[in-house]
Formats: sequence, structure tokens, C-alpha cells
Amino acid sequence: MPLFVEFLLLGLFGLALFGLFRFLVNRFPENRYYRYGIAVGMVTGFLLFWVNGAVGIIGSENNDANMMYLLVLLLAFLASIAVGFRPAYLMWVMRGSAVAFVVIAVLALVFDVGVSGPVWPWDVVWITGFFMALLLFTGWLFQQAAAIETRKDEG
Repeated sequence: MPLFVEFLLLGLFGLALFGLFRFLVNRFPENRYYRYGIAVGMVTGFLLFWVNGAVGIIGSENNDANMMYLLVLLLAFLASIAVGFRPAYLMWVMRGSAVAFVVIAVLALVFDVGVSGPVWPWDVVWITGFFMALLLFTGWLFQQAAAIETRKDEG
């Protein structure tokens, strides 16, 4: 794929994320944890898309095994739509995505997928850890947002 097409797609993806962010922030405007969770989750998705397309996580960017990470991103987005972007459920979507990242990394390490990478296997380990930490942090933010919504409903 030509480089300008990749940049065009990345720009369109960024604009779509910004529009979705503005829409979702207006759902719970007074809940700062929800806003932070949406922001960190979207930045995480954008970074995953960018890193995976630019250099790849498992081996090089041409390794088809990297599509598993994009599949997790797609499934997390579809699950977020399915749960109506409610914070109590988004917490579980983010935690499930973090577990899926670990499963992908373990599969790549066990089956030696991507051994052609220059710093194999450490690239898979630390990049997976980085994205897993971001997803778990996002899940924690949604947990805090859900607690605020629960207290508001009770009181």
C-alpha cells in the first residue's frame, strides 16, 4: 500500500476517533473518570493501530499475526457498542482486551511467530505489557466512573 494512502487512512481514523470522543464525552459530561477513560481508551486504540501498521508488534509489519491485535481492537469496539458505552460494562471490555493481548503474546512466543524480528522476543513482551497496562488503567478509570454513576443513582 502506498505511504500516502496509509497516512490518509490514519488521518481519517484519527478524525473518526475525535468525533466519537466528542459524542461519548457528552453522554456523561460531569463524570471526569468516564471522560478520562474514553480518552485513554481511544489513545490506546490509536497507538495500537499506528504501531501495528508502522512496525508491527510480532515480527515485522508484514507479519499476518499482527492482525490478531487489530482483531482485539475491533472486538473491543464492537463490544463497547453492544454494551452502550456504559462505564460498568466498559470496565470488563477493557479487562478482557488486556487478557486477549496476553493470550496473543503467549501464542506468539509458544509458536515462535515473528522470530524474524530484530529483538525477538522482547519486542512482543514489552509492547504487550505496555498496551496491557494502558487497557487495565482504562478499565480502572471506567470502574471509578461506574462507582460515581452508582452513587449518583442511589443518592
